[in-house]
Formats: sequence, structure tokens, C-alpha cells
Amino acid sequence: MRNKKRFVALMLAGIMLAGTACGNGGKGGAKGDNTVYNTFLSADPDSIDAQKGSDMYGNTVVLNVYEPLIRLVQNEDLTLKPEGAAAEKWEISEDAMTYKFTLRDGLKWEDGQPLTAKDFEYGIKRTVDPKTGSGSSFLLADIKNFEAVNTGKAQIDQLGVKALDDKTLEIKLGAPAQYFLNIIPFRVCFPQRKDVVEKHGEQFGSEANTIVGCGPFKLTEWKHNSKLTLEKNDNYWDKDKVKLSKVNLRVITDTNTMMNAFQTSEVMSVSTNKPEWTSKFDKREGTKVAKVDIPAVDYLAVNHNDKLFKNKKVRQAFNIALDREGFNNTVLKGKSAPAYFWIPRAITINELKYRDVAGQPVKEMADKLGDPKALLVEGLKELGMDPDPSKLEVSLIMTNSPDLKKYGEYMQQNYQNKLGVKVKLEMMEWAILSGKINKGDYQMGYLAWTADYNHPAAMMGLFTSSANAVRTGWTSKEYDKLITDAAKEKDPNKQAEYYKKAEQILADETVIIPIISGTTNMYYQDYVKNININQFSSAGYKYTYLEKK
Repeated sequence: MRNKKRFVALMLAGIMLAGTACGNGGKGGAKGDNTVYNTFLSADPDSIDAQKGSDMYGNTVVLNVYEPLIRLVQNEDLTLKPEGAAAEKWEISEDAMTYKFTLRDGLKWEDGQPLTAKDFEYGIKRTVDPKTGSGSSFLLADIKNFEAVNTGKAQIDQLGVKALDDKTLEIKLGAPAQYFLNIIPFRVCFPQRKDVVEKHGEQFGSEANTIVGCGPFKLTEWKHNSKLTLEKNDNYWDKDKVKLSKVNLRVITDTNTMMNAFQTSEVMSVSTNKPEWTSKFDKREGTKVAKVDIPAVDYLAVNHNDKLFKNKKVRQAFNIALDREGFNNTVLKGKSAPAYFWIPRAITINELKYRDVAGQPVKEMADKLGDPKALLVEGLKELGMDPDPSKLEVSLIMTNSPDLKKYGEYMQQNYQNKLGVKVKLEMMEWAILSGKINKGDYQMGYLAWTADYNHPAAMMGLFTSSANAVRTGWTSKEYDKLITDAAKEKDPNKQAEYYKKAEQILADETVIIPIISGTTNMYYQDYVKNININQFSSAGYKYTYLEKK
């Protein structure tokens, strides 16, 4: 995505997957009660302001109380398909720069007021408006005049979003982007009630009674740090497909309490990789399990302006010398997956599983290059440096957590064994580390990136010349063109080919060194149906139901 403002989010997959982020379950009321669903969040939402908030806990709520233009719904094979929600149809122009959405008849807010295209225009513009302070506005960077509006250099009405009438919304982009449809289902594009926002001012989204929704459920209660209650919205246009009458969300912050709640059937689902719990849940009666791919990759950022790493062979040597299987098995106890690629397995292009067609570019490069130590020596000679790797010391900066120190110690030993080099660990606060990365004051840095939406562009846009999202100092006109061509292409298979070629460039040039790609296990009661396993699903609890005996 162009001009992406957010810096690298350090949600390390290895750490993130040790516990659980939020739950999809609960007792569901009395035995045989199939309409009350008790679930949990592992933290109290920061805000339920759809445009301003960005935390995953608030997102669980807003996905259910607001109606998007399009919803991403899970297929049986866990891929996603776009489904008309508030919009009954949509059109993308031939040049992929104009998106037009036609709304259904009879849409209403939960209080009975009509829901119109003007509410969507207001909601999107509110996301981009710098006065809102949205933590996710960068997702809309493709919209025409986004940067000027978002930085306060242009008026909000100059943004390329307009309600042509009560039923038609038009969005104009600054450059072609077929993938933009994948952003439409998320909160940055949700409708909003201007009168409600203005009535509550700074308090909007801070309590249940400060919002008015339009989705399958309405928020009727929010006891902070205790529970939230969703009830079926009788003014929802598709209410006949909503089987649950109520969803109770307890706030449970302790992981052991969550796991015990699932063990005793108080909670219907948890996600974990901890052996002490997986060993129990694997044997538990009435339990189903699904392996979930997390759309995140841990990686080493490499400074291409550094006097050592400006050499391609040196970078490649460090890339292919990394024992990813050993790292996963030894440090992470096999709870993640080695990453020989940049785009995570969770990413699809419509219903095409990208990784199934894109292979493992780092492995392909390694097979061609052979011995990493010999490659390093060649690179040192090209640089005019001492070719003895034992005289080389490389700095690796990491945030100062105990878990990361273990990661770093493995890297030290790995590179000592495979390349004969010394790696100096420098542990520091995230603010200091991010400052060093931004200034290019580093050699290698341990980071992670989580995709914001379901499309290769969410990962590949980070390395275009104009992105400045990961400060490696690397640029490539060939890479830029591949990403631009992919954004224009309608055919998913042809898109995949563009991204595959671009991803191979990332590997061959060793722009970054991918390490692991996140996975976890979701355990759930066998009477829970239509549970969301794909992390990008935006269906919320709309289609979830229970079949208790």
C-alpha cells in the first residue's frame, strides 16, 4: 500500500501465539439452549469507536454491531469470499480506480433511522480526518487525495469518497488497486451516525450507550473490565439468518483461567500452543481442533546501507545460513512454522491460496547458492574486507524481553556455527529500537509484521520505493512495477504470478530475512457451528449457531 504511515508493528508471532487473544465461545446458557452464546475477550476494549479504535478486542464488538458494505465470509476450505452486506452489488471500473456500491432497500440503524450511503461517506471520511486520530487510517491510503487530507493539507471534502444519492457510494482511488475491495469489509469503511458522534463528542465509543449500530447485534451493556452484552438487532435487514439471541462476552485476562474455563465447558473455544494445554485438549471428549494460520511473519530487517550488508552475497549468506527448523523446534517448541517466504500462509487472493502456487522462494535461492560460509567469504572479498569470518562481529538489535533474548541467543549460536561470525545482541526498549530502525542506525533488527487485510498487497506494499514502512534502504524499479501491475490485474492467478516474481526478488536480494510464520491451534466444543477460523473473516457472530443435545 502506498505511503503507509504506520511503522512495523512488533507483534512477534512466537510470543503472540503462546496464549490466546480472544475467544469464540462459552456455556451458551442451559443445556439445549441454542440461542445464547457465552464468549470472552482477553482484555477490555480500548474503544468501540469504529473509526478511531484499532485494538482487536474492540474490533470483535464493532464487527457485530455495524454493517459493512461487504462482508468476508469463510468457505468450507477456510478461504474467504466477499458477500454483499449493506451493498447488494458493486462495480469496479476497468482501470481499477473507481469503486461504486449500490445499497439495499430498507436498511436501518438499530433505532429505526434509515441507513444511507451518506452514512458510509461520513464514516470513511471520519476515519481519514486527522482530527479523529484513527490508528488505522493508513489502510485507506489508496483513496484519492488521502495523504493531503490525512495530513491536514486539504479539506475533508477533497477525499475521493462521495454519496451520489442515498443508495449509491462512489470511491475514487489515486492509483489502480484491485485489492482495495479487501479493505472495504473492515472498520475503517464502516458507516457512522454523524448526529450520534457529535452528541457524545469525546465520549463517543467509550460506553455502550454512546453508540448506535446497524449490524446483526446491538451492544446493550458494557461493564468495563468485566463483561459486554450483544443482543440481536430486530431492525437488522437480514435478521432471519441470525440464530443467536444474545452473546455474552466476559473479560478474562488470565490465560490459565481461560484454559480452565474451556476444560470445564464454560467457554466454547480457545486458541493455544502451550503443550500443557494442548496435551489435555487433544484428549478431551466433545472437542474439535483446527490449525489456524496467523497472518504474521517474524523477520530480521537488514540495513542495505550498512558497509557490510550493502553486499548482496553477504546478505544472502546470512539468509540461507539461518536454521529456521532448528529455531522453531528448539526455541519455540515446534509451536510455529519456518518461513521461507514473506507472504504468510493465511493470505489468499479471493479464494486462491497464494502460498500453494508461490512456493518457497528462500529455499529456491538456497538450493542455487550452496554453502553459505563460502558465499560470505566471497562477499567479504568483494568488499575488500578481511575474508576470515571469525574476525567479523555483527550487531543484532532486539526489544528487551526474556523471550526475545532466547531468540537472540539462538541466532548467535546459529551464525557462529554456520558462518563462523560473532553476533552481538543489543537489547533495548521498543521506542529506542524503532528509532534506530527509522534512522538506519542498525545492521540487523528482529521485527515482525502482521498483515492488515487479506491480500498479498498487505505484505508486499511495504517494500515499494515510496512506502518507507521498513527502513532497509533497498529500492527496486523492477519490484515497484511488479507490485503496480499486480494491483491493476483482475485475474487472481495472474496477480499471484506478479507477486510470486516480486517475492522471489525479495528473497534473492535478501531485502529482509523471514524467520517464522505464525500458527496456533483453535479448540472448540463440537456443538459450535460456523465458528470463524480464518483470521480475516469479518462475519462476526452473524452465522454462528449451536446444536446442543
